[in-house]
Amino acid sequence: MGQLKCAQSERLLRLGVSMAQLHIMFTLQRSGEMTMSHLADVLNVSLSNATGLIDRLEERGYIVRDRVATDRRIVLVRVTPVGAQMLSEVDALSDELMRSVLGRLPASQLRGVANAFSALREAVDSTVQSIPNRHPASTMTPRSGSTIRGTDHTSQPHGRD
Repeated sequence: MGQLKCAQSERLLRLGVSMAQLHIMFTLQRSGEMTMSHLADVLNVSLSNATGLIDRLEERGYIVRDRVATDRRIVLVRVTPVGAQMLSEVDALSDELMRSVLGRLPASQLRGVANAFSALREAVDSTVQSIPNRHPASTMTPRSGSTIRGTDHTSQPHGRD
């Protein structure tokens, strides 16, 4: 898994995006527009730290900040269409990398991997449900099940997506 993370990080660096910035963008994409203070709280970072990360994303055109007209102290942050496109490309690169890895396994092993991921997801779901979630917007969005099923969708077991 460490090697996969390194490969993904290298691809992100080529796009000029850090993992922390990517996390911010996915959080905003899932949750929609939010205030800077709420975003910092969700990310569990200081407002100044969040501001620095947002500055760099805004420079690249991936996010935009707007002040609320009725209260100029409130700053709302949201992903731009350019940012949404970049996130789509990151997802495609991740899917491509995972398909490449899984494509090296025979079908019998892919079924085992799919079953293991399904069991892991159920264990995570039951564990997470028992823990109070202070920041519902910070939970991960389920990825497409097609990534772990590989390219042969008909012979692979279909777990929850």
